[in-house]
Amino acid sequence: MPTQLPSTCTLGAILPRADPRDALVMAPRLASTHKSLSSLPAGSIVGTSSVRRSAQIARLYPHLRFANVRGNVGTRLAKLDTEPTTTEQGKEQETEHGESEGGAPVRYSCLILAAAGLERLGLGARITQYLDSRHGGLLHAVGQGALGVEIRAGDERVQKLLEPLADRRTGLACLAERSLMRTLEGGCSVPIGVETEWVSPNEADDERRRRRSAGEGEGEGEGKGEEQVLLMRAMVVSLDGQDHVQGERRTEVRTSEQADEFGWSMASDLVQKGAARILETINLNRDVIEKQDGA
Repeated sequence: MPTQLPSTCTLGAILPRADPRDALVMAPRLASTHKSLSSLPAGSIVGTSSVRRSAQIARLYPHLRFANVRGNVGTRLAKLDTEPTTTEQGKEQETEHGESEGGAPVRYSCLILAAAGLERLGLGARITQYLDSRHGGLLHAVGQGALGVEIRAGDERVQKLLEPLADRRTGLACLAERSLMRTLEGGCSVPIGVETEWVSPNEADDERRRRRSAGEGEGEGEGKGEEQVLLMRAMVVSLDGQDHVQGERRTEVRTSEQADEFGWSMASDLVQKGAARILETINLNRDVIEKQDGA
């Protein structure tokens, strides 16, 4: 779904979010001995067509290489599971399960896929490791794991039909993430990673103290049970992983307007830290992104 919807359309509902994390899927030949990206030997090939994933991995694991991998989930897993054949002359020959890299088939060591997609297809058992800020260091894509329903703006009948499907907290988190990306003028082909989670108000003492000192008062209903404080981590990474900026903020979010403002403030923080410089360089290398674009 585009970050900026046409004026004639709107988000009618965002359904409860599945697992938003990325997932590491190790090749069968390595699954028993390697359980993380850090354990892979130098030169191992990670299959991904996402510049967001490859940029973050390049920053954290410079010893690894990358190769595009296309097709639906089943096709990608088949490429991971099937070893390239060898001709009698000792030259590798591309098979239907391999993807060309400079004319030669690729021997993938692992793939990075969306955990939600694997789980929805009943393939969760293939996941070697879930990747997030605490494990593996990767932040997911904006809106990852959430299904949104786009409808005609002003269509009250359809909006009413969708109300039972909507999940309030998923919607607020995704609206904040989309505001972040929209403010940075990014898209699905730009290395912007994000991670949001709802935390207990008891974990937000610093935020409440800041509000009191600023004379803003306590948030309505704060501390009454349901978590209302949204924590967001975000990162912008250069294509080669050599440059990055990151930030973390938390605030009380109860309305769509507050979610939009939160995403904007997070983006502004990243811009102050140098995100604009990185994004400008990325735009100058748009042809590189076009070749890699995909999930």
